[in-house]
Amino acid sequence: MKRVVLINMPFAGVEFPSLALGLFKARFLQIGIPCDVIHLNLLFAEMVGWQNYALIGQISGCFAGEQLFAQALFGDHVPNDAQYYADVISKLSPDTPHKLAQMKAQVIPFLQLCLSRIPWQAYDIIGFTNLFEQNLPSLALAQAVKHHYPHKTIVFGGANCEDIMGFTLHRCFPFVDYVFCGEADDTFPEFVRRLSDGRPVHDLSGLVYRHAGRSVSNGDAPKLKTLDALPYPNYDEYYQRILASPQLAAVYPWIVMETARGCWWGQKTKCTFCGLNGKNIQFRKKSAPRVIDELYYLLGRYRQYRVNYLRVVDNVINPDHFDNLMPKLAGRNLGVRLFFEVRPTLKKRQVKALAQAGVTDIQAGLESLSSHSLKLMHKGTSALRNIQLLKWSKQYGLAASWNIIFGFPGEVADNYAQCLALAKVLSHLSPPVGYGPFRMDRFSYNFEHAAELGLINLRPCHAYHYLYPFDEATLFDLSCYFDYEHRQPIDNGGLLSALTTQVYNWRSRQDQLYSSIEGDRIVIHDTRPVALSANVVLEGAHRLIYECCDRMRTVQQIQLWIRQRHGLDLRREEIIVVLEDLLDKKLMVNDKNLYLSLAVMTYDPKIDEGGKPQAASKT
Repeated sequence: MKRVVLINMPFAGVEFPSLALGLFKARFLQIGIPCDVIHLNLLFAEMVGWQNYALIGQISGCFAGEQLFAQALFGDHVPNDAQYYADVISKLSPDTPHKLAQMKAQVIPFLQLCLSRIPWQAYDIIGFTNLFEQNLPSLALAQAVKHHYPHKTIVFGGANCEDIMGFTLHRCFPFVDYVFCGEADDTFPEFVRRLSDGRPVHDLSGLVYRHAGRSVSNGDAPKLKTLDALPYPNYDEYYQRILASPQLAAVYPWIVMETARGCWWGQKTKCTFCGLNGKNIQFRKKSAPRVIDELYYLLGRYRQYRVNYLRVVDNVINPDHFDNLMPKLAGRNLGVRLFFEVRPTLKKRQVKALAQAGVTDIQAGLESLSSHSLKLMHKGTSALRNIQLLKWSKQYGLAASWNIIFGFPGEVADNYAQCLALAKVLSHLSPPVGYGPFRMDRFSYNFEHAAELGLINLRPCHAYHYLYPFDEATLFDLSCYFDYEHRQPIDNGGLLSALTTQVYNWRSRQDQLYSSIEGDRIVIHDTRPVALSANVVLEGAHRLIYECCDRMRTVQQIQLWIRQRHGLDLRREEIIVVLEDLLDKKLMVNDKNLYLSLAVMTYDPKIDEGGKPQAASKT
């Protein structure tokens, strides 16, 4: 039987193991194929210091991790460091080039150590997982291994190998024998079995191979349909390795798991900027019993390795989880922080269910505070709905991370004005962690429909020219990210600078805006810079209307809710007067005919979530 070694290179995160390699390790154990997993990203982090290593992730748009390994792969065929630093890194912190140069000095010793420390002669098949900034580090080591061990079989797979990128990688680098494009949960183990038995592999779907010296692609890999058939990932080697590292003693590793693949929202209306999933956007999910069993298996096996965080890596939470999974986790102390990525359209009961189930962190796909911009993105949400989720997340103690992105074809100055106005009153909620123009990703709607959207001059990101010595057409096919221009420049009304400043100020503040009950009234406590008063007392109609608008409502919905819940008939004009007063006090925001209260509740009133209020109680 062929022996397999799977390699995780820089710049995969130090804090977590590779899910893909963990799955392959477990599958090979099941079918009796000898397999080792080696996390060389940890070795490089030890050599350069893990905080320096983490710098690469913080400046990911510069492809600094790739550039560190470019000369090790291509020699003088790529521009030198000074040119790269002056052109690409110059806008970053002044000490960044120095830190990168220090890391660059460790690249050749690192590759030499990899060659000498790993018993390559003991393995037949050497597989590289290839995500994000792992392309050139993986290629550099693969080239060195092939030079010293020419009869070893080198295999690549991962997101950087999707579709034309995988074919081009195979065509450009003859030391890579095979590339798997797309999901290879079944085809890679079958590939190893066939090689072990001396059988041909060239008919396997998703495989790129050579015939008569030319690269040949077998098209798309089959998508795994039944996720419950996957094994539990085996991360033993990662945790044992990081626990044994004195240099990484300050790192608290995560557990990573998946409960679904693809994106159910993207199947209906793909967000225009998103290039995730490639051609595998079809949503598939594990059953709730399987998710629970796997979660407790992973916690039981790996929590001992100072793990305090479990990250579910699904692109978006499975809606079934709110009925089938969260109730089963409610009240159980998992002993770790728990992460999910969510849609911004969650109902309040769903946010509460997440908190009760032990979820502590969410990635909320908000992306903007402009309803028009969100429509252009195909997000299926609105500015008020986004704020609503941020508010409820804070009420239930969920740490919400999100981004503001802009520059979409069709945006106008009013969109930036709305973002700026809302950002000024939201300093009590979680600020955006990311901010900037949208990135042009391969496989995204914007990429595939660029011409009709007025996005012109698509070309590989400028930094790629410091990574590869290839012609423009080859570089285009190898690239994942692209530069572009707008045929018609967007008029931001001169507001972009003010919005940028507001976001940075927001990140530095810890303001409060919350409501508490005092008898028959509520008191709103406000420390925001826009506050007109530190304490505002609301009673009577003011209180009822404010609580009713804990979720966004129209005037008609407010009127109906108060009538059925409290037996009061308030005229439309009366309600509008109250709403205008609350808007003037910066305690509420509106978007066209919808109104939303901003204060975070310290209590949980029985307010229905549907558009139609429930019948009033007779008691």
